[in-house]
Amino acid sequence: KFLVYSSKKLPKDEENWLLDLNLANYLFSADKISLALQVLGLGVDKKAFFSRFGKFLNAKSRVEALSKKLNGDEDEDRYILKMISVAINTQESIESIIWKLFEDEKSGQILQKYDLKEEFFKILKKRYGYNGDSLDDLLYKLLQNHFYTYVDDSKCQLNSDARVFVSNWMDSSKHKESFARLSQKVSKELNITQVLENYSIEKLQECDTYEECEQTVISYLLNALFEENIDIDNILQVVKIRQKSFWYKDYVNIYQAIKNAALLMDFVSKEKFDIKDMADGIKKYAHIWHKADLYYRNYTIQASNAEKIDVLKELSKRIENIYLNGFLRELNDTWQKFVEGYDVSLFGNHQQNFYKRFITPMVEKNKKIFVIISDALRYECGVELSKKILQENRKKDRFSSSCDYLVGSLPSYTQLGMASLLPHKKLAIRDKNDTVFIDEISSAGLQNRDKILKSYDKKSVAIGYEEFLGYERLEGREFAKNHNIIYIYHDEIDKMGEKNEIKTFEAVASTFETLIKIIKQTANFNGVNIFITSDHGFIFTAKPTLESEFCRYESSGAVKTNRRFVIGKNLQSSTCVTLYDAKKIGLESDNLFAIAKSINKIRVQGGGNRFVHGGATLQEIVLPLLKVNIGKGKQEIKEVDVQISPIRHITTNSVNVLFY
Repeated sequence: KFLVYSSKKLPKDEENWLLDLNLANYLFSADKISLALQVLGLGVDKKAFFSRFGKFLNAKSRVEALSKKLNGDEDEDRYILKMISVAINTQESIESIIWKLFEDEKSGQILQKYDLKEEFFKILKKRYGYNGDSLDDLLYKLLQNHFYTYVDDSKCQLNSDARVFVSNWMDSSKHKESFARLSQKVSKELNITQVLENYSIEKLQECDTYEECEQTVISYLLNALFEENIDIDNILQVVKIRQKSFWYKDYVNIYQAIKNAALLMDFVSKEKFDIKDMADGIKKYAHIWHKADLYYRNYTIQASNAEKIDVLKELSKRIENIYLNGFLRELNDTWQKFVEGYDVSLFGNHQQNFYKRFITPMVEKNKKIFVIISDALRYECGVELSKKILQENRKKDRFSSSCDYLVGSLPSYTQLGMASLLPHKKLAIRDKNDTVFIDEISSAGLQNRDKILKSYDKKSVAIGYEEFLGYERLEGREFAKNHNIIYIYHDEIDKMGEKNEIKTFEAVASTFETLIKIIKQTANFNGVNIFITSDHGFIFTAKPTLESEFCRYESSGAVKTNRRFVIGKNLQSSTCVTLYDAKKIGLESDNLFAIAKSINKIRVQGGGNRFVHGGATLQEIVLPLLKVNIGKGKQEIKEVDVQISPIRHITTNSVNVLFY
């Protein structure tokens, strides 16, 4: 064995008389670059290239870190990117390197220090078409390229890969915050607000490079809602497009408020509130007209949660007027003519027939029934709740739900509504107060309701929702096993409406969550059949009624006075109220019942006039009846088509492939 030593520089291959020995054996050099190449597992043919980065290879730790990233023989650009990733401590993809350089100013200095900056910008030119050597300029060019892709692609200075880079940056959960910060910085420096004035909404509706794009689109939508002829389809389409925007999450409540405002305005402008008779009015409300209440509720809660509340100030005034005068008053003034002929005997699906019509037949079939009564859950809320239950069904494929309606009792207040849903031969109100008696037993309170239920079926029980939710699984199953009819009482909406009425709609949202918890708890207790209904609905307006708008109604014989009704003897009719006798509303009583006409409110002492009930409006007496069935659950397994997202560049041996 021989060792041939030379202190001279290795000659070119064509001048190297020992080339065959070099190739057949092992060539060793003791200089730092050669030693580094040995650690990296690379041959001397790479020495000329790596000699340019001696400062980088000067540290053993960097060489060892680089060796772990190498995958044998690679092109020079890959070596440079991997050296940069080691130097600034990030992943080796060009995207990760750019993100790190933008987020950390010191990283750019490190590139300069190790003679990697110039090489990196050469790679950027090849990859994105960027012809420059400044990180600040690169940032401007990338963002402007992305911006002009949407508004004027003739001004794009970089290629489509540069646009994809910005899109990936915006989608990155780890780096999207830096995009937001830097985008805002650039937009101010380039005065993007002024630039946006040159482009139409058609150009801007998909652009989300800068937050000012979002604000410009919102301004357009708000202006569109005040135009003479509102293009509802265009407004809804723009809102739908913006849901994919980077900044949408920061304006979601504003957008959803705009959407519901547009739906309400369009609905009220097109709908004719024609009613043939009581049955026709109730049916149309249940099938069509309740949507206006839904749009208004959604608008109100979204506007109150708006990220920039002043933006919707003028729109809120308009929506309040449209809902109150264009819908609520208009509909119920028409309805008033028919509801004056209200008679319990006219309705087979009346609330007072609930137990006999729905519970008794199931008991006769030996079926266990859970009845959830949610105080003041009005019809439109029940419709939305049913949809939310079906959304839960998509997760576990267990729940089915449908929403029908009941006609509520008059007056539409808690005592009477709760009593109507219990089994009874007769309902009565005595002289002294508004307490409703069932077969001579007071129906006030949970204990009395439990007593009434047991008088009709010994295996019945009345329970509050908090106690029901508090049961552990085994305890709850034993509880359910011992009862055939379980009435569960819930009261978040009515309690909040009476306590802090401005938060009524928030209580509705909370109610949805609680009722779904009760359904899931019922499933845990092996329950199958659930009815969800309410004692009464309600009227709500965000704007309080002015003192001058209340109507006066005096009665010396009143035993109960409410903003919406009066119970007592010697009551007189007036322009403010309609009188009903006890027989027509299904009661035994010597009292008369004066119920405010349409949406009128009676002047009484005390605060609270946004949230009211007790009257005869469709919102108060059309009640939801949800039928929920709980199955064992199943999940269909089937073959599906698969598409592979195209990969523009393959730069490593390990490639992530996205399947759709």
